[in-house]
Amino acid sequence: MAFRVFLLSVFILVCNAQYAWIWGQDLTFPKRQMSVLLGHSMRGWINHGDSLELWLDSTAKMPLNKGDYAILNKGGNPQIPILKKIVGLPGDSLFLGGADSCFLFINGSPICGPSGVELKFPAKRKKLINSILKRIGGVLPPSLYWVAGSSPGTHDSSLFGPVHRSQIMGIAKPRLLP
Repeated sequence: MAFRVFLLSVFILVCNAQYAWIWGQDLTFPKRQMSVLLGHSMRGWINHGDSLELWLDSTAKMPLNKGDYAILNKGGNPQIPILKKIVGLPGDSLFLGGADSCFLFINGSPICGPSGVELKFPAKRKKLINSILKRIGGVLPPSLYWVAGSSPGTHDSSLFGPVHRSQIMGIAKPRLLP
């Protein structure tokens, strides 16, 4: 009984976190496998419980594009990676804009959520994002990618900065089950 309560607690914790976790049986490389998304930080793009086809890449040679859903080893445990959307590629320019400077622009276009509306970051992140942009000179250096969740308060590059290519374990593609 105690083990069941523990599992339920872990499930509730993961589902309420600001991460989108990928639940898989074996994340060894290289392979393609099916998995399920746990969490709500990608809501609208990919939803909690959606099936995903994972394309894992241990060599970091898989081409990455804007709009790809990146599987990141950002949480410290490669067996439980997080999922974010790639919105900025190496060489892209970034700046904060808008009336309250809480919108991030990449190459002059704002980052938009699933409904096409610009994602507004919490005001408390403005200083953090500005420090990240200052550190990189407003341009993503080689091998660094900007990733985003679909909600402003999610754990993404606006919180932890750009991610290095070596932290991207592969990409995920949403799959409809028959």
